[in-house]
Amino acid sequence: MATVEKEPLLESLYHDVEDTSSEKSSSELGPPQQQTKSPRRWWLYAGLVQLLLIACYTAVSLTVIRATIDLDSVPDIHAFAGLAVKYKFRLYDNFVNSPYGGEPTAASDAAWHDLLNNMSVRVTAEELEAHGQTSVALPEGGGYLAWLGVFHELHCVKMLRQWSWREHYFPNMTAHDHMHQMVHIDHCLDWLRNAAICRADTSALAVFKWDPRMPHPMLNTHRVPHRCVDWDALMTSHADRLVPHQEVVNLKNPLMEDAKAAGDKKPAPPDSGVGVEVD
Repeated sequence: MATVEKEPLLESLYHDVEDTSSEKSSSELGPPQQQTKSPRRWWLYAGLVQLLLIACYTAVSLTVIRATIDLDSVPDIHAFAGLAVKYKFRLYDNFVNSPYGGEPTAASDAAWHDLLNNMSVRVTAEELEAHGQTSVALPEGGGYLAWLGVFHELHCVKMLRQWSWREHYFPNMTAHDHMHQMVHIDHCLDWLRNAAICRADTSALAVFKWDPRMPHPMLNTHRVPHRCVDWDALMTSHADRLVPHQEVVNLKNPLMEDAKAAGDKKPAPPDSGVGVEVD
């Protein structure tokens, strides 16, 4: 008959099992409720305790992890309520066939006009206050004039395109105009630099290739999927806030009216101001 090896911590259990085989009177065993529980039931209770401890440990760990994530993450805040910000993977447009590039044509100008046609929106005083900002009032339809940040960036891209074809877009530029435009161009370049760093596209890799005519590696411009905002959904979601083009055109600067009344004819100093699209 095989000998059961006793574990030190469970020795009392084996002792109890062995004692049950010996002849004892019912008085020696004591009342039934005081008898030693079987090893099988003991293991059942031990297992339940272990499960309870695991559940408690998991709950505490998840609470700590969630608290850490909440502290380290920035809330996803949008300019105003109701914007549909959804993401999808898509290929960037092929710049060779892009309607937004190349030599200026009526078609490329129309493409840029359509792209920026929905940029001016109406916001409330409360929404401006939530951002700690102020803006120009819209006396015709109420509210205040604003752009989504992405349209500031697109405006800058358009300005850089026009500057690269300045003989076409600015044919009669004066020295003062040139100085003002250069400040505008520097503003746009730095704004786009900040935007690229701010959003930091980490969804794709830019890779390189060899060209037999070039001594150094060249950027491979083949198209790969990028994680992008669904542009159509975003534009649809803020359509009810659009400010009609004519309402923007009708805005008059009261400061200039006051200066004109005072006889001040000094040219405006160059600055980084960005004008509203009115073309």
